[in-house]
Amino acid sequence: MKVLGIVGSMRKEGNTGQLVEAVLGAVKETKPKIRTQIVNLSALEIGPCQGCYDVCAKTPYKCVVKDDFQGLLQKMEDADGIVFGAPLYFPVPSRVVALCERLVCLAYFHDMRGHKGTHLFEDKPCAFISATGGGDPLEVFRYLFGFAMSMRMTPLTIKRFPYYGVAGRGDLAKDEGKPFDGASELGRFLAEAVEG
Repeated sequence: MKVLGIVGSMRKEGNTGQLVEAVLGAVKETKPKIRTQIVNLSALEIGPCQGCYDVCAKTPYKCVVKDDFQGLLQKMEDADGIVFGAPLYFPVPSRVVALCERLVCLAYFHDMRGHKGTHLFEDKPCAFISATGGGDPLEVFRYLFGFAMSMRMTPLTIKRFPYYGVAGRGDLAKDEGKPFDGASELGRFLAEAVEG
């Protein structure tokens, strides 16, 4: 079994990456047999959807645009659970938007073209991380939640604010919301969901 962490921040060592790593660490601690991997979108070239609807997904979940999207799509398919992390931008970084656009378009044409079988990520558990400089993380969570529902995934929530996932603000070590504690809780929950 495998859990993939996707860091949507352009800062590799930033708060988003630290919290995604903390979730993956808790996954491994809870279920040592689960393998984990982290992918930084900042290291990939993933362009926006090209709107080539006449050819989009004629083969289920195959995008004709050639960039790093295909490799990431394969990693996401191989994973049994996914952690999505994004900082608060407007509301999320452009590479996160591009990834979501491309995936949602493939899901849409899966249905429109009458492809048989389940969707690629159907019922796959996922968890969310958001980091902000001090703003409200709910915009990020709502964006990621809407994306996950469009992909037929199963978003996990936790019983602590902000409920959709774990948020960190400013200096994580001094954040009164204790984001690393939340990340541990979310990682344990995700590990159980993946194994269950």
